[in-house]
Amino acid sequence: MSLPSLDFYANPNLPPRDVIVGKCREAGGECRGIHLRNQPSGPIVACVKYGSNVDIAEAFTQNFVARALSANPETGVRIPRVFDAFVVSRTHWPVGYIVMDYIDAPDCEEIDSQLVAKAVQVLISVPGPNLVPGPVGGGPIIHTFFTDWTSAITYDTVEELQMHVNGILKYRGDKRRVDLVADAHDGLRLCPCDINPGNFKKCEDGTIVALDFRATCFLPPSFFAVAMAKAMRNFAWQVNRYVDYPKSDDVEAMLSASYFLVPYQSNSLGIPRALRQRKGLR
Repeated sequence: MSLPSLDFYANPNLPPRDVIVGKCREAGGECRGIHLRNQPSGPIVACVKYGSNVDIAEAFTQNFVARALSANPETGVRIPRVFDAFVVSRTHWPVGYIVMDYIDAPDCEEIDSQLVAKAVQVLISVPGPNLVPGPVGGGPIIHTFFTDWTSAITYDTVEELQMHVNGILKYRGDKRRVDLVADAHDGLRLCPCDINPGNFKKCEDGTIVALDFRATCFLPPSFFAVAMAKAMRNFAWQVNRYVDYPKSDDVEAMLSASYFLVPYQSNSLGIPRALRQRKGLR
C-alpha cells in the first residue's frame, strides 16, 4: 500500500544499524531504550526504542503524526521525529528498533493531567491517511478493546471491523449492532490508548511531547471513548475529565463486545466466516 509521508527524517549523525543493535544488546533486554552518541562524551544525537513488541507499524504511525503536527506548531504538541526503523531476527523472536529524536525534558507526573489532556485533545483530532483501521501502513489494531490489546486479524476496511464487532454481539445473543461506518463518516482519528504520565514529556516552553505509539492507531472516533471507559489507571481517569470527545450511542455495545471476549481469551470470537477464510483462521 502506498501512503504519503512515510519517509523518515534524515539524521546524518546516526551510526550504522549494526552499531545501534550492538549498543542495544549491551544495554540488555530489560532496558526500554538507549541514547546514541558518536563519541562517549559527545552530545546525544538520537535515542532508540527497542524490544520484541516494537515494530515498523509503530514507527510509521509516529512518523505520520510527527509530520502532521509539525505542520501546525501552534498546537503545543510535539512528536519525536523518526530517523530510522527496522527489525532484526533473533533466535527466539524478532526485535524491533525505532531511532528517533532525543527530547531533553522530564516526564510528566500525576499532577500534569490537565496538560496531558490538552495534548490528547490534539492527538485525537489528527485524521488518518485513509480509511484502513489500524496503524499507518497496515497491521493488527492495538487497542484495549481486544484481549491482550492486539486484534487477531488485520482489517482492510471499517466495514470488516464493524462485521467483527457485530459478530461478537451476535455470538453472545446480544441483539444490539454497531454502525462504525457511520461513526467514521468524516474519516478515522488517532486513538491513543496507553495514557500514562511516562508517555508524555513537558518542555520548559509548555510544549507537551507525546511518546510511545504502539497502542495508538487510526480508528473510528468512538474507539477513544471505549479506551477511556476501559482505562485502568487513575491518571487516565483524570485526563478523561478534561478531554472533549464524541460519545457515540454505540459505545455501550462496543464495551459489551469487548468484555464478551474476556472469558474466551480469544480475539477470533465472532469473526465472520468470510474473513476467517481470507485471514487463514480456523
